[in-house]
Amino acid sequence: MAKIVDLVVPNIGDFKNVEIIEILISENQNIKKNDGIITLESDKSSVEVPSQFSGKIKTIKVKIGDKISEGDKIGEIEITSDEVIHEQKSVSKEIKVQEENKSHKDKDTSFLKIPNLGSGKDLFVSEILIKKDQFIKIDDIVLLIEDDENAYEIPSPISGIVKNITLKKGEKIKVGDSIAEILNQNLKTEIKTKPIIENIISNNNQYQSIKSASPKIRKFARELGVDIQLVEGSARKGRILEEDIKKFIKGSLSNKNIKEDVVKKIEIKQEKLPYEHGEFGEIDIQKIPRIKRLSGPHLVKAWNEIPHVTQFDEIDVTDMEHFRKNLIDLNTKEKITITPLAFIMKALVNGMKKYPNFNCSLEPTGENIIYKKYYHIGIAVDTPHGLMVPKIRDVDQKDLLTLSNELRKISKLSKELKIDKKEFFGGSMTISSLGGIGGSFLPQL
Repeated sequence: MAKIVDLVVPNIGDFKNVEIIEILISENQNIKKNDGIITLESDKSSVEVPSQFSGKIKTIKVKIGDKISEGDKIGEIEITSDEVIHEQKSVSKEIKVQEENKSHKDKDTSFLKIPNLGSGKDLFVSEILIKKDQFIKIDDIVLLIEDDENAYEIPSPISGIVKNITLKKGEKIKVGDSIAEILNQNLKTEIKTKPIIENIISNNNQYQSIKSASPKIRKFARELGVDIQLVEGSARKGRILEEDIKKFIKGSLSNKNIKEDVVKKIEIKQEKLPYEHGEFGEIDIQKIPRIKRLSGPHLVKAWNEIPHVTQFDEIDVTDMEHFRKNLIDLNTKEKITITPLAFIMKALVNGMKKYPNFNCSLEPTGENIIYKKYYHIGIAVDTPHGLMVPKIRDVDQKDLLTLSNELRKISKLSKELKIDKKEFFGGSMTISSLGGIGGSFLPQL
């Protein structure tokens, strides 16, 4: 049974009479729980307010420029759940402070922690806005983090000097993880004031130059590879809008081809269908896994830059299979298992030695060809996270058993996301294997 409930401003820290700078929903729009519905901006930071429910927006009671506080009504949403509607739990963005030494009344250091953002998804550090020995004030933005759908600015609840930073950019994090260790402002212990004061001056000047932009706009800039610090904002107090990002790209790219590609990317990103898929029946919208989102641009780049030719042939591998299935260790009398891919890799290397043009790459300038003296074969591995293509190094120098063991090892590491990023680069040629899927022919992807 459908029910209509209020969407209200949750507890998101010390925010009172804060201005609405963006409305991210429209009436009759279907949204999911934790989708951003409005963006608020104070003098210190901007925050996306998430929805507490999944459902269809019935009415919107606010507009851009309105000032609201915790508990104010944003709009109404129709939910289809038959469960009892419990009291809405506020999502507190206040960072919990854990004192290092609980046995003393006057603590010297405190720890900034990742707050509960109500996301329920994997969180990643997108930007770290503080440095060691920097002096920060209450509500200064210390960190930008994001999940698959939203970006969040994390303010500091205390003033003090950054002693240590415990996170790295790009690191996967969870609620409660430490961000940094802070020397409290009211320290009783003596510290070396001169070097710290010098760092306070330089780092605070750097912080003052951090551009104001909503999490949505920051994420938009990152997706297009734009350093937001280089963009001039046109809104109040220099806040950056989406139009400012587009203007920056159009004005700064001198290469006409690159410029057209980027502008086209923006247009495609914003292109709307004349009719939504949901108008024709029931649908299920899911986010593309992170690995697939990262590999997508590389596949597009390869498709655009590498000549693609397809030729099919059949090979009689009867003798090879007979040999492979009858391999026995002469000492232990145990059967030796070797994957057919090991034989194919060896055959591929022999072909590249005879025809070296198949083991080369074109320089980015387009003026030189790089002929490789090594033979590193990429193997397409289907994982729950998406397609990965790690490389087996120096195939020409390894025997069949070693290659077979290495194939099993890199396949396992890829599926567990434990493989080094460098192992996806520096290949000679790639083998795509249908494996257990079966079939006769497969054109390259």
